[in-house]
Parts: sequence; C-alpha cells; structure tokens
Amino acid sequence: MHLTQLEAFGLTLAVESVAAVALAPVFRISRGRAVLSAVLGSSLTHPLLWYSFYKVYPLTGSLTTPVLEAFVILGEAPFYRVIAKAPWVEALLLSLLINAASWAAGELIYALL
Repeated sequence: MHLTQLEAFGLTLAVESVAAVALAPVFRISRGRAVLSAVLGSSLTHPLLWYSFYKVYPLTGSLTTPVLEAFVILGEAPFYRVIAKAPWVEALLLSLLINAASWAAGELIYALL
C-alpha cells in the first residue's frame, strides 16, 4: 500500500511541524515562526517533489529521493531564514534536520505497511 499525495502531504506537515517545534528552542527562534516556515516551505516543495519524482526517476534511479530531497532542503531553507529569522547556515541546518525527520517518518511508515 502506498500513501496518496494528500496523505503524504498531511504526514509531511505533521512531522515537520513537530520537528520545527522541537528544534526551535535549540536554534533560538520562535516556535510559531518555525512551524509557519515548515508549513509554507513544504506547501511549495511537496507538490513539486511529487510531480518530479517519476520524471526524474529514469535518470537517477535509486538516487531519486536523495537528489530531490537535496533540492527540497535548499528550497525550504529560505523560509527558515526569512520567516523564522534564522541565520543562513542555521536555516540550512534546520531545513536539513526537519526534512530528515520527515523522510525518516516516511521510510518507517513504508516499512510498516
């Protein structure tokens, strides 16, 4: 069984919001701004990732998810920079950590299905 795009998007928003709340104090940023950054960033990148996956897969094979996730991390970092007001390096690290949590949750769910 695979998740639908809507189910995967809902899972992404839930996991990334929880991760943003958990990491905000560590990065000394507002929890609300961190969650807003996660939700808005994912609202932009998730549909693009979903749309691109099967178009890119013939070129990148098993590296498709890591390659696309790298673009997602870069695409979401500006949200943490501008909205959450994290410095650039921290915005990139936040994006990496929050997206890693989301990816790990997805892998766990697929392993259990």
